[in-house]
Amino acid sequence: MDQVTLNSDLCCEALVIPQAALERCLREANESQIKIYLYMLKCGSKSPTVSSIADFFNYSEQDVKRALRFWNGKSKAEKTDRADRTDRTEKDAAGGNVVEFSGKNTYSKEAMTELIGKPEVSQLMFVAEQYMGRPVKPDEVSSILYIYDGLGFPADLVEYLLEYCINNNKKSMRLIEAEAVSWKEAGVTNLAGAKKLTGHVPREMKAVLEALGFPADHQPVETEIAFVRRWTGRYGYGMDVIGEACNRAVLATGKPNFRYTNGILKKWHDAGVRKKSDILAAEEEYRLKNATSPTGGPGKKAAAGKKAASAKIHNFTEREYDYDSLMQEIIPKEN
Repeated sequence: MDQVTLNSDLCCEALVIPQAALERCLREANESQIKIYLYMLKCGSKSPTVSSIADFFNYSEQDVKRALRFWNGKSKAEKTDRADRTDRTEKDAAGGNVVEFSGKNTYSKEAMTELIGKPEVSQLMFVAEQYMGRPVKPDEVSSILYIYDGLGFPADLVEYLLEYCINNNKKSMRLIEAEAVSWKEAGVTNLAGAKKLTGHVPREMKAVLEALGFPADHQPVETEIAFVRRWTGRYGYGMDVIGEACNRAVLATGKPNFRYTNGILKKWHDAGVRKKSDILAAEEEYRLKNATSPTGGPGKKAAAGKKAASAKIHNFTEREYDYDSLMQEIIPKEN
């Protein structure tokens, strides 16, 4: 039987590998992850940079970051163990990271101000507030800047990322960042690539098609999908409001009509409608606004309607009479 022995001549100097890291090396880590971790142990307190590790192994920086994120996260065994144990302290729960690495750029106050000053970045912050339904927090601003500037995502791709994540219940910025990193690692650099990767169709799409009366086998096109994304994402409407708009569009046009439905929902959004109960109040306000002018008299539409009604009533040629002659005929002449 063959035996394997360790060469004692090489045992004079050694690297100490923590038990948790050793378990992950043996069970989960791949070759590049093990090599990078051992290299970091060899460097000791020198704390190498991502670029220096990439140069040493001739790896791409993305490969290095991917390996460091592996060591930064918890092992599969720890995730399972955490579900079974309830007496872990916060310190214990945070102890699974073998290395401390986030991969995020840090921005000074001046750098953040300069970036937010760009029109497309300012628009991104506005879009983020619309999707989240609240003001963006400072740490969320930093995350959006990291995705835009650090990962190099163009503005339209960041907007689609926010829409995609929030529509799929990934509402925390930590989850949105993780999704952005996964897209970057998958080679996504533009909006077309993201759409191809996600194949994203809003989950409300089927309900919208049914509400508009499309046949069951109808396959939505990108324009129709974009409308539903806008209604659910940017406007933040649920199917109660969207369904009401769909019903009104069908009644008004007699056919499925996405553009007409979009017009209704846009008016409601501009009027501040948030839920179905707001619709009647918004319509009453609109009616009163158009029924009364600022001076207290009839509004333009009301006046136009009155004029049209008057025109209909007098839509004939009026006869002319000689009232003096008529009176002479009616009153008998005196003898």
